[in-house]
Amino acid sequence: MRMGAVVLLREKIYQDLKSDILSGVLSIGEVLSVEALAEKYHTSKMPVREALRLLQHEQLVEIIPRIGCHVSHFGLQDVGSLFEFRLIVEGAAARLAAARISEEELAALEHMNSRYRPGDVDSYWEYLKSNREFHHRIALATGNRWLASAVGSLLDQMQRLFYLRLDLRDAADEMAEEHRQLVAALRARDAAAAERLAVSSIENARKAVMEAIMAGARLPPEPRL
Repeated sequence: MRMGAVVLLREKIYQDLKSDILSGVLSIGEVLSVEALAEKYHTSKMPVREALRLLQHEQLVEIIPRIGCHVSHFGLQDVGSLFEFRLIVEGAAARLAAARISEEELAALEHMNSRYRPGDVDSYWEYLKSNREFHHRIALATGNRWLASAVGSLLDQMQRLFYLRLDLRDAADEMAEEHRQLVAALRARDAAAAERLAVSSIENARKAVMEAIMAGARLPPEPRL
């Protein structure tokens, strides 16, 4: 197989595995066999190992030498640390975006009104994709690619946790209002209000996720294709 084809295959394996991890198709702690994946993708082990190393860099999988590879675990300390980091980077992103966001970017945010239906797993995943795009767009609007990259990676890490909030109770109206108020603050160029609203929204999410975990919530079933 030529090098270009190997690179393309590695990218496909990486994207497919990442999608399966973020959507819950692959469960936390699930073992990932290099041999089984190579057979699945009709390839050698090399592009599989390279794809897994990329996912390890994003902390989505854990590779233990001479033992194997599995989807990364989340502990309560990890959950707290992720939310703590999100408070820092997204609060800063909202503050900077208030001064730098364009009219086109504001209009795009105002037209994002995805909702989910309680109990409908497929609608949860669609909402989570839209929610990620909303928050990542704000980070991109800062014009700081390092900040936007950090926010994007963090949102990917937390996708599985966000699901728990949706399944805890119907908070669709509450979250839609949080987004509306944040966009209004960005349009008003009110940096302090934008940062405050972003932080408040994240604090609400942290409280709901921790409540779900303490109540024994489990990660979601595989979405229907």
